[in-house]
Amino acid sequence: MPENKYELPATPVPQGETGTPLTRRESREIVTPYAFEVCPNLLGVPTAHPLRRAIAMGIDGIIISGLAKASLLLILPVMTYLIWFRLQAKKFNHVIVLLLATAFMCASATWMPELIVEEDAQQKVGETELSADQAMVLAASALKIQTESCKLECMEKELEKVAKMLRRAGVDKVAATEMLDDLVQGSDFPAAQWPTYREALLKDLPEAAPVAMPEAKPAQAAQPSLPWYLPDENTHSVVAWVKGIFADLGIGVGWAVFYFTATIAWCHGQTIGKKLMLIKVIQLDGKELSLFGAFSRQGGYGAGIATGLLGFLQILWDPNRQAIQDKVASTVVIRLGKAKRPLTH
Repeated sequence: MPENKYELPATPVPQGETGTPLTRRESREIVTPYAFEVCPNLLGVPTAHPLRRAIAMGIDGIIISGLAKASLLLILPVMTYLIWFRLQAKKFNHVIVLLLATAFMCASATWMPELIVEEDAQQKVGETELSADQAMVLAASALKIQTESCKLECMEKELEKVAKMLRRAGVDKVAATEMLDDLVQGSDFPAAQWPTYREALLKDLPEAAPVAMPEAKPAQAAQPSLPWYLPDENTHSVVAWVKGIFADLGIGVGWAVFYFTATIAWCHGQTIGKKLMLIKVIQLDGKELSLFGAFSRQGGYGAGIATGLLGFLQILWDPNRQAIQDKVASTVVIRLGKAKRPLTH
């Protein structure tokens, strides 16, 4: 028996070892270090800064919004991007499928100048809503303020930018106060100076408008519970029924799944946004993601939303700057064009 009860007894050396690594299937049957193995060539490679990742995600979000609205302004560049990388990989069967898909989409698509703001996304009376580009500015400033390198002068500059954007958006003082408080929460901004500085930033903003009470409606009898989706009474086609389901779920989700899966797997770990920001997704073992691996990783975006965006924000404090989607697929987002750094001081 070992002296320490938490100490496992020594395991005898198996006879006839060949030194051959275990197969993938065998590594699932026992605990091994292979699941957490990092490629030696990756050690010391700089990770992508959170701000770069946020901007890349914003660019990709605009592209997906355009795809969901069947805009040729973005369908053609995205499909050209995918076809070019498939040609380089000599995957001609993929090229044929992509060309057919492009022709089909172009037949029903239109040139649409508006890519983000829809009629129902405009600011409503009694409500405060930011457009997608304004929300992106807010997110980028939040990430920058929370970084260690952003000192007081840097934080003041970002806060002034946000206050100016809120003023243009017509946000009232109450809502703006809550937004700015959330921005500086957890940062190094001096707590004693914050109320005075915040008041100076928001002095020109209008006070909150009185909220009109909705008219009382007569009580209605409880409706019987129905299945999650019922087709219209005039729908007699299975295709139309499936189309109705996709319309209810939001066609943009399908485009997001296609876009992130195809570009990450087929374009060397780079969406168009990541390509422009010089960053790349790669597995910890040094290999690029397969189609299934890219599909699994984009599923992590749903988990990030379900955690109240904390799954995305953990890149601010997590080792290797892994967000929840990176942990799902054992990936890391690296910065291209920068030299490696040593692992020791």
